[in-house]
Amino acid sequence: MTMHFKTLITLASAAMLLAACGGGSSNNSSSATTTTPAVVVQTPLILTGAALQAEVDRFRKDSGYPGLSVTIVNQDKIETVVSGVREINTSKTVLATDYFQMGSLTKAATSTMIARLVEQKKIRWDSTVAEIFPEWRTQMRPEFLTVTLEQILHHRSGLPREINDATAAKAIPLLTGNSVADRRALVGLMLQDAPEFTPNSKMQYSNIGYTLAGLMAETVGGDSYESLMQKELFGPLAMKAYLGFPEDKGPNNNVGHTLVSGSWKVTAPVYDPRYAYFINAAGGMTLTLADYGIFLRENLRGLQGQSSYLSKASFIALHTPIDEYGLGWGVVNLPQLGNISTHNGTELTYYSATYLIPSKNVAIAVTCNCYDTSIIPTVDSFIASLMSPLNTK
Repeated sequence: MTMHFKTLITLASAAMLLAACGGGSSNNSSSATTTTPAVVVQTPLILTGAALQAEVDRFRKDSGYPGLSVTIVNQDKIETVVSGVREINTSKTVLATDYFQMGSLTKAATSTMIARLVEQKKIRWDSTVAEIFPEWRTQMRPEFLTVTLEQILHHRSGLPREINDATAAKAIPLLTGNSVADRRALVGLMLQDAPEFTPNSKMQYSNIGYTLAGLMAETVGGDSYESLMQKELFGPLAMKAYLGFPEDKGPNNNVGHTLVSGSWKVTAPVYDPRYAYFINAAGGMTLTLADYGIFLRENLRGLQGQSSYLSKASFIALHTPIDEYGLGWGVVNLPQLGNISTHNGTELTYYSATYLIPSKNVAIAVTCNCYDTSIIPTVDSFIASLMSPLNTK
């Protein structure tokens, strides 16, 4: 669930300096559709078709990554191309229908699901922790009593980035295997620890905060976070997505990799199975890049008032930043392009990054079935190169 926001901000700015690329056409892509109203399709502004496929193939070959998928929403059309293999040193070709683990790109999806609950009047953006969990009033630190849902999603809760070893050690003996009950136990313990800073005084990235937000959604929604995501996001947008890893589907799927002594090696998902589900709201989403393109397109449509999924006001709220962070999105303003919403993330064996450019009605996402810290600037520079024609159109 790592998110290197400052890296993305720097590289988004660097996109202004990169040269433009060409275009073309091909059959080596896949499209996805939804039932939401479509905007008028205009001339594509960046790479398409054969030119896009060639650029993705070149990037994968140069980078040496096992496999990757790229999706572009280009004037309301979704185009997805893939390159490489599911597993290093095999002939198991990556397909456009293959699943990738999206890491912290889940946070925007979690916030979007919660926006549905807000519009259904089951919760408010200013609902407080004490209001949703009145039974915890006398147990939690007083600093957390008035923390709001919106502050949590803006990473202003005062909660730490991850669960600490001491709290985990106390919690593990209490776990029952019931995901909702166990999340409540873990979050309840964490709210008894002192905040890392005064709530709402600054932005500090927190996976635990998003776990708390997911638990608030479970409480008001009357169902598990995983079920709420299916009912309120994946189902309505016809996205084939779930919480977990591609490996959960068994053979004939992507597998994750890490860099070992300079070579990519197959690596099992890096998580503690005793409480892996605890962090789903912060980084558990797995889907195809074509289906992620549906999510990106709905955000572009929504910001134009062209979505029936959420109101324009709700989409604007999701993409309005405080200290360069909206609700699940990092947001930066660039000359010529205006506000760009961006995020990246990893569950340590996959890496994903995305940019949403509303002023151009364009979005780009890249994911690969491998992770090392060296991937971050390389992938983000590649996205910046794909974005560069937007600066002249």
